[in-house]
Amino acid sequence: KYNSPKYRLVVRLTNTSVICQVVYAKIEGDYVMTAAYSNELPKYGVKAGLNNYPAAYCVGLLCARRLLTKLNMDKEYVGQTEIDGEMFMVEEGENSRPFCAYLDIGLIRATCGNKVFGVMKGAVDGGLEIPHSNFHLSNVDRI
Repeated sequence: KYNSPKYRLVVRLTNTSVICQVVYAKIEGDYVMTAAYSNELPKYGVKAGLNNYPAAYCVGLLCARRLLTKLNMDKEYVGQTEIDGEMFMVEEGENSRPFCAYLDIGLIRATCGNKVFGVMKGAVDGGLEIPHSNFHLSNVDRI
């Protein structure tokens, strides 16, 4: 289709923080729809460890919920209500399709159990549709 954006879930890891953004491209440049940073997590009760796997999961969850709230889809796509580690896929709602984004990890190596897949798992549990498999995901005990 002409002029239909492909949305990306951009994940960047620094030495001290985790960054998650939902981005789409236009000719003029990339546009960021929403973003979440791990240094925002103390507002929500996470006091320490802002660069580990659970913090990455929380950043993905926060980014997904912010995006769905911005698009007024948060009531229809609640996401996973309890963390059990099972593979969760968002099902199509009555009024609209789920928001689909593709994982963009940049130059980060895609090794099993990497924090970028923790961000992806948090975003999927938050209600976004991201095509994936359970191969690279870590054990639920790390969350």
